[in-house]
Amino acid sequence: MRCLLCLLIVSTIVLTYAKEQSIKVRGQVICDKRSVRNVRVELREHDTLDPDDSLGETHTDKDGFFSISGTEDEVGTIRPYLRITHTCEVKDRATCHRTTDFELPADKINNGEFDMNFVNLNLRGNADSEKCE
Repeated sequence: MRCLLCLLIVSTIVLTYAKEQSIKVRGQVICDKRSVRNVRVELREHDTLDPDDSLGETHTDKDGFFSISGTEDEVGTIRPYLRITHTCEVKDRATCHRTTDFELPADKINNGEFDMNFVNLNLRGNADSEKCE
């Protein structure tokens, strides 16, 4: 009974203080100085206590361009990032893929569209991982 009461109290607080926040991002994905088509682009949001939320997903067009937006109700400020799954600079393009995460600036939340311009997949960062099947 106490767990149910605690859950009810926490739910009420979250519903009372949560605010809708949104972000919109666009750019052009490149690898080896060429645009990359049909690359999976996912807009995600960091969560502390549960798995990160997916706010939207798209694929790049024939010229490597993408535009994606998402909205989340959150008590604090959302911490959005872009996850791109691709085959740029992997060991074997037939069996491997690389996932690259790009943090998005907090000042772009609820503030128009963030233009990443060229998203260069040749540049590796801390949030890179490669998986081969």
